[in-house]
Amino acid sequence: MKRSPFHKPKPVLIFNGAYVLVGITRSIRSASEISGGNPQAISFACTGRAISAGNFYYRHIHPDIEIEITDLDTLKLQEYDKMCNVERRYHSVREMARRRKIADDKRKNNLNDDADENK
Repeated sequence: MKRSPFHKPKPVLIFNGAYVLVGITRSIRSASEISGGNPQAISFACTGRAISAGNFYYRHIHPDIEIEITDLDTLKLQEYDKMCNVERRYHSVREMARRRKIADDKRKNNLNDDADENK
């Protein structure tokens, strides 16, 4: 049997800057499309090579941990990492809010630039 050059997608959890689970996606690509983040940066955040990507934290779903829809808006990042027996660093909520503001401002500027081009 021939092996595919493509990897099977790994589901990704998305946590907001306040460390709360806000999304569950089927892959890094899906997480990127939803959050507007860079796929490589999201991958680094999932694996621990980076603390976060943009204004979100990302984690692959651990194979021994069951995540349910009811975990949305209730599961905390630190709690999830503890269940996975992983120690990670986190930005302060204030730092993540600053990152979010920068991303929002950038998005607004891009929308304004696009509107100016269409005039």
